[in-house]
Amino acid sequence: MFIKRLTLLAAGMLLLTAGPLLAGTLENLVKDFQPVSGYVVLPSQNEFLIDLDASHGVAVGDLFTVVQPGEKIVHPVTGAVLGTLDVRKGLLQVTQVKAGYSQARAIGSAGKIARGDQIRRFENLRASFWDYTGKGEAFFAQVKEALPALSWQDYAAAQAAKPATPAASAAAGLDLLLILDGNNLTVRDGSFGILHAYPPPAGLKPAVSAPLQPTAPYRLEAAPQALSGSGVLYDVTFPGFKSLGTLGFPAVMADFVDADGRLLLAATDGKTIKLLEVGEATTPLAEVMSSDLAQILALSWWQPSADQLCLAVSGWKDNKLSSSLYLFADGRLTLVDEFLPCFFGSFDRNGDGQRELLLTQRFDRDMVWGTLIREGRLTGRKFSQEELSFKLPRRFTVGGSMMADLTGDGKPETVFVRGGLLYIFAGTKQLYKSPKVMGGTLSRFLFEKDPNARETETNYAAFEVPPVAADLDGDGQLELLAVASDSSLLSAPGIGSGVKKSWLAVLKVRDGMIVKGTLGEQLDVPLQGLTVAGDRALFVATETGSVFGGGGDSQVLVFPLAP
Repeated sequence: MFIKRLTLLAAGMLLLTAGPLLAGTLENLVKDFQPVSGYVVLPSQNEFLIDLDASHGVAVGDLFTVVQPGEKIVHPVTGAVLGTLDVRKGLLQVTQVKAGYSQARAIGSAGKIARGDQIRRFENLRASFWDYTGKGEAFFAQVKEALPALSWQDYAAAQAAKPATPAASAAAGLDLLLILDGNNLTVRDGSFGILHAYPPPAGLKPAVSAPLQPTAPYRLEAAPQALSGSGVLYDVTFPGFKSLGTLGFPAVMADFVDADGRLLLAATDGKTIKLLEVGEATTPLAEVMSSDLAQILALSWWQPSADQLCLAVSGWKDNKLSSSLYLFADGRLTLVDEFLPCFFGSFDRNGDGQRELLLTQRFDRDMVWGTLIREGRLTGRKFSQEELSFKLPRRFTVGGSMMADLTGDGKPETVFVRGGLLYIFAGTKQLYKSPKVMGGTLSRFLFEKDPNARETETNYAAFEVPPVAADLDGDGQLELLAVASDSSLLSAPGIGSGVKKSWLAVLKVRDGMIVKGTLGEQLDVPLQGLTVAGDRALFVATETGSVFGGGGDSQVLVFPLAP
């Protein structure tokens, strides 16, 4: 297939000359699709290494056309070279961004792609624009002018071909698809995977009913509900996130921590623990196998002092708990203690941003989460457990839980997710219980209720992702951000995730009432880690065929909170 290539600088120059035309959504779109050129370095197993990384603006999901330079186009009068007629040899999509290079997989046939081939990002791709607002033709004209390197389908033809609701089946034959509706502008690849999502262009944004603040990155409903009530419904609003990179395995649990201004991520697929630093991309730091080869259920960063950072690992082996504690220093994990018969959970109880409290909880074969809960202590390199110095709710779990002052009374409330319900307690008094849509985790384990019996009942338990509390809208009061899902309660380890849809739920206490909302769009995969860092919400999304099985991968996704 031959193309006419005028210049790689066209889109970049448009950014400098178009002025107000490219404000807001279009400006961000053009920034993410700036032309970048590089080369194929070498094949690597089923993928290819390319000589571009995050310093070139490359991100996971980026599409690169592999080209073979063709005949030069020479002006007949001036003799100036106007461009070249190039042959498209193939298409690559970035799967991982490393330091100094990236990995990419071939879309379609990879037979003609070879070492030394030139690659160009987002060039000569078959692109279409589906407009579900009926008002986006002028915006499409701006997009087409701003991104001339794409081979755009005619606007009228695209509208005639688009399905009644966006669907992958109608995207056959396309490399890139922009979908505009009243809530967002979504960019998808030819497999219908999301590459980017943006707020709708100015003038096409839907009216928002009863927002809490004009700059809030989420929407809350007009009618609040009593703190002691239930029945909260969630409405997907204001999507707009992007990927910072993949983890290279399907994470069943992940945990973030802010350590001296560095955002660190620990993630596990049940056997291996990977540590990464998260910035504008993900940077691998270390990798470790569980020393006793337990099934890893959860990871909890713990900051026992200002100069110490630990990783508490909850594990399961031979039908019993087998957990470990590591000290993190100089980019590596050092084992402090292991074979501990308890679950771990870490908490920021005083609201200073440091998770100084570590709680341990014994396993109970009838209740799973036992009533024996203690506080962890680290003295030098010696770990110990002491009696609890405060009261907790009777059904409390160290997994899927957090503490924060949500009501503004100066005292931390206790929040935890258990059995698909989210609970908020003030001391031992229940303030709120959600409907059964909360959680939706891959971290589950089987156990025998009576291992010594000749015939015993087998059951399973889940370790949920802890919610987080943050002032999302800048009004001085914390909102609660938690994982919610539409999932099957009958799923079990090895049978699949059981999650049909997942999203980020927002809960806010206002005038003694709970107000509901959501952040971002629904996803078709489980969410396995969550944090808010500065003006960004970050989470880990995992796609896998079966829990603790082969295949699959996870992405670190970010949602910008600043307006």
